[in-house]
Amino acid sequence: MSDHHRDDHIRARVAGVIGLGSMGMGVALSLLRGGFRVIGCDEAPAKCMSLVTHGGEAAATPAELGRQVERVVILVATADQVESVLFGPNGIAATLPKGGCVVQSATVPAAYAADAGRRLADLGLLMLDAPVSGGPVKAAEGRMTVMASGPEEAFARAEDLLAAASGTLHRVGTEHGQGSVVKTINQLLAGVHIAASAEAMAFGIRAGVDPQRIYDVITSSAGNSWMFENRVPHILNGDYSPHSAVDIFVKDLGIVVDSARRMTFPTPLAATALQMFTMAASAGLGREDDAAVIKIFERLAGITLPQPNDNPEG
Repeated sequence: MSDHHRDDHIRARVAGVIGLGSMGMGVALSLLRGGFRVIGCDEAPAKCMSLVTHGGEAAATPAELGRQVERVVILVATADQVESVLFGPNGIAATLPKGGCVVQSATVPAAYAADAGRRLADLGLLMLDAPVSGGPVKAAEGRMTVMASGPEEAFARAEDLLAAASGTLHRVGTEHGQGSVVKTINQLLAGVHIAASAEAMAFGIRAGVDPQRIYDVITSSAGNSWMFENRVPHILNGDYSPHSAVDIFVKDLGIVVDSARRMTFPTPLAATALQMFTMAASAGLGREDDAAVIKIFERLAGITLPQPNDNPEG
């Protein structure tokens, strides 16, 4: 292999990850396990250091990262943050080489995803509108679900990267924005299911039933949902350390109802769930686990929720 081809091969196995929160760090570690050289970027130096201790590298800014990679996964929290890391003063769009590929995996409005894709294309860059689902555990295991849309060339560019980072890749269309629409639908259901789970558990507790019994019955009955099964144990254990925070659903259900309003489409259940998460955030619970939405019933209905020492078996 000539030096030139060796350089190309080495460069092809490099990936950038911007946003090293629970999901982004999981992706970065999955890529490291997949044999990639991984360069991360995050505003928090401690998160960059954590990646370095796992065998990755760190870049100080997205612009600096763009000089070292041809492909990057973005997993920040909001559309404003995506805008900043792509097109801000230290954005990566200005430094990625022509033909470089952005895998945009943050949850953003579909209209924003479509716009970002157009602007990147104008700069000679490819983008996949590729939101993810599955939570931090599946991200860390390289088993998350990706719902992606974009041009065939972008899928081809990102194929090995997506294979290392995800368990299931759904190609939902060729237009930017379609992946984000599917993610919006997922978040509508996820948010409504968590809110409904909280309401149901609070109702049962107020009625005097042992919450563990409620959980045991519902998880083997037709009323179960993936979110009920996954989040209610946080309530039973009185442990609201955030896996995904209340604030995330204030944002994501906000995207649902804003997108629907632009389409003149009613979303009564999503709107109600959004109000419940907003109540929790306004009560100071925004940074707690999203299951903490049940605490609004503690205040409204005077129920007593399980405490950490109530369930020694955990």
